[in-house]
Amino acid sequence: MVRYSIKDLENYTEIKAHTIRIWEQRYNLLSPKRTESNIRYYSHKDLKKILNINLLYLNGLKISKIAKLTEEEITEKAKEIIVDKSVSGNEDIDALLISITSMDADEIRKQLWSNDKKYGLREMYSTVIVPLLQKMGELWMTNSISVAHEHHFSNILRDFFILKTNDLKPEKKLDRSALLFLPQHEDHELSLLYYQYLLKDAGYKCIYLGKNVPLDDLEKSVAQTKPDIVVTNLISKINEKDVDEFFKRFVKSSRDSEIRLSGSFVQEVADRIPSAIKIISSEKELIQA
Repeated sequence: MVRYSIKDLENYTEIKAHTIRIWEQRYNLLSPKRTESNIRYYSHKDLKKILNINLLYLNGLKISKIAKLTEEEITEKAKEIIVDKSVSGNEDIDALLISITSMDADEIRKQLWSNDKKYGLREMYSTVIVPLLQKMGELWMTNSISVAHEHHFSNILRDFFILKTNDLKPEKKLDRSALLFLPQHEDHELSLLYYQYLLKDAGYKCIYLGKNVPLDDLEKSVAQTKPDIVVTNLISKINEKDVDEFFKRFVKSSRDSEIRLSGSFVQEVADRIPSAIKIISSEKELIQA
């Protein structure tokens, strides 16, 4: 059985541990168990309940009113808020977190498609997906969520992006192509899959190589396909001593194609990136012809 500390609940909900304890004592909202050494812990059922309580609380329901509801009523009211078209991304993030921690693949897929219908993929990406991934990163760093949870969700989201991209029927087709890849040290593929969606939607022909592509193989692929642009995303750090050599080889491997580069690591080494590489910071810069 998965066990959570009160600090874990605070990390998930951003409700202070002190407040959670007051709610327990005053309203009996949660009933933590204790280990043989008398350390308090919470179950996954408790985590889902506090996330749903937080959802109701953030939407104006007083905690004294919530305390009078049964667990079934709390869950039902939370569902009503989630399907309400007027709710903000925060509620959708909390709802997905509940499904992610439960490893409920069907519910995750259902919520992704519901959010897509509600926002459209572009707004959903900035409003729900990016903040959710950031939240999951914070939860992982505090050991409140496991690598297994993260990988499980990432694989479902990966499939979702691929389905969305395959269903695209661009209104116009450009006489331009884009090759997308991640180098050998980089595993963060979700952003690249989203870029593929944006580029295909803008009319580009996309050649998607995926992750862990050696630069020698990139050069061969560029020589064969002759793309107008080469796109990659760098999040993982490159060893300090290898940075300059990596960018030098990257430029060589891309031959005559324009390079468009993004990612959090790029900002750390921006002053060392050759002028032949265009740093992009917006969707507009990515897809411009």
